[in-house]
Amino acid sequence: MRAMRTAIHVFVLSAAVLLLVGCASTRQFVPMPDQSKRIEDPSKGRIYLMRPATIGFAVSMNVTDEGKIIGCTGPRGYLCWERPPGETRITSATESVSTVPLTVQAGGAYYIFQHLRMGLMIAGNQLEFVDEEEGQRVLKRCKPAKVNLQGKP
Repeated sequence: MRAMRTAIHVFVLSAAVLLLVGCASTRQFVPMPDQSKRIEDPSKGRIYLMRPATIGFAVSMNVTDEGKIIGCTGPRGYLCWERPPGETRITSATESVSTVPLTVQAGGAYYIFQHLRMGLMIAGNQLEFVDEEEGQRVLKRCKPAKVNLQGKP
């Protein structure tokens, strides 16, 4: 009985340490456009991918644009990048993969929420488009990604 209690205490302590050490941050591996402008390059479209929730703080989610790694999100963080017009697919991956198709237009701004969902081992995710008004409102509560142009997590 005592050995079982000791094992439970060790497990709880280990889990707490892992959660504190493994806190996810939002990192971006492509240039961050000037946030003081609606669009930095008018020949491109701007995409914001926001993770407004604070739950799942130890889980980092990878984000790609048509297979190109953009970055990874942490709680209350956002990624922002500009890309040429055309068809693309924005994908977010953890235990589950969520993909949204997007037709980017020059001068357009697009806002995507990344929601956490229950998973078997770690959190799953789901992407959802929101309008500019809602996107701008939530963006004010999120922090921009730390940019690392070497693309190393």
